[in-house]
Amino acid sequence: MSRFSRDVILCLALLGLACASCSQVSTGTVSGEVTLDGKPLKEGVIRFVPEDGKSPTADAPVADGKFQATVPAGKKRVEISAPKVVGKRKMYDTPDSPVVDEVAELIPAKYNVRSELTLTVGRGAQKEKFELKGQ
Repeated sequence: MSRFSRDVILCLALLGLACASCSQVSTGTVSGEVTLDGKPLKEGVIRFVPEDGKSPTADAPVADGKFQATVPAGKKRVEISAPKVVGKRKMYDTPDSPVVDEVAELIPAKYNVRSELTLTVGRGAQKEKFELKGQ
């Protein structure tokens, strides 16, 4: 094999490695606390939604106010949800209908479906605290 052929093969291999690393999404680990009216959120979910729509959404459970999530780097809208059982209801309007939990959202919409929270996630680890206020 000639020196030129070896150099071309080497360049193509290096180019292939470089392209492969470009397609990988860099991530960061976001951990921290969520409080509602000054108290740790007992149970819920925190979701990191990409503002550009080009990377995956990431989420994690919130337990006793604490969470940890691996999140693709970039600017995110943060949505926090905490469903709460407020009663029971019949699934159908028949006498033998099964009964299911009736659930309401504990967190105001400005923190979940119409979230105003944002976060720029970088590589590595970062800590965040989300202090939510009820209605």
